[in-house]
Amino acid sequence: MDFPKDSEHVTACHSPPVATSALLTYEICNPLHPEIRGRCGWLCVVGTHGDLGNTLKWEPPFPDLKDVLKRYTKKVLNDVVSRVNAPRRTATYDVRSAWDALCETSEPSSILKVARLRAAREEVSTEVERCTHTAPKFSADGKVACFRITSQAQIHPLIATRWAGHLQSKALEIVLVANDGYVPERVNFSCRVARCARSRDPPVSIIERLRYYAGLTEAGVDGESAQATLLDRIGSDFARGHVQASGGIVSPDDFEALMRLMKVGEKASKEENESPAKQRKKAGIVPGQNTLMNYFGKQGVANN
Repeated sequence: MDFPKDSEHVTACHSPPVATSALLTYEICNPLHPEIRGRCGWLCVVGTHGDLGNTLKWEPPFPDLKDVLKRYTKKVLNDVVSRVNAPRRTATYDVRSAWDALCETSEPSSILKVARLRAAREEVSTEVERCTHTAPKFSADGKVACFRITSQAQIHPLIATRWAGHLQSKALEIVLVANDGYVPERVNFSCRVARCARSRDPPVSIIERLRYYAGLTEAGVDGESAQATLLDRIGSDFARGHVQASGGIVSPDDFEALMRLMKVGEKASKEENESPAKQRKKAGIVPGQNTLMNYFGKQGVANN
């Protein structure tokens, strides 16, 4: 993550396990007032689950907030996550509704009664269901599963998180969901680390993997020389965020270039099908075997 020159900041993006801004804010403020834990602990949980998912275990180095989860129940807090996140994901980007709901209550259960948040959640859920069964295509090395959708709602991060928890293979590292309908003439895409890859050593870095692909040369694209790279062209609009949840906002042409560099939908070459030992010596690319089309085949045809 980049910061302005001479800025002062608190971040955990380079210090795994990644901590969210809600968690960092709680940790900074907690020693300053005795009522922080009782009054704001649930906000810490909601903000953290909203970014890192609700399977997170509140164990060291994370603070022990099990009493907060027990007091309000994990179900209620996770329902709050979906409600406060929903308005900004709608086509109208209604951030104010969620902000007002949080500011006007001290109890998470009351948020579930706000009609506007409920309607926004239903709108987002309908759109997620419409797009979530789009069939994925895989990069030639098997490391990235790519989904492409068209929606005016900001649902690409939700679908990425959903499939990151379900897709599995020895090679798979990242789930990428690209949305060409959210911003006119741009492709917004979100990436999440697949659950099956979260314990790998060294840890998967989405930022490093995206920059690796974008740094490859592609001769003859738009008349540029073989030495020009996609990364040179797109710069700061690409591979930002933190290592477990990154993405980009790029032009359709640049996104298509990224897909070509990743060789999405192409079979692994003979060289890539060599033994893992030989692959590690060369490019570190391990092709994966995919049997997921058994599930996606019919759905993909229906959506087309």
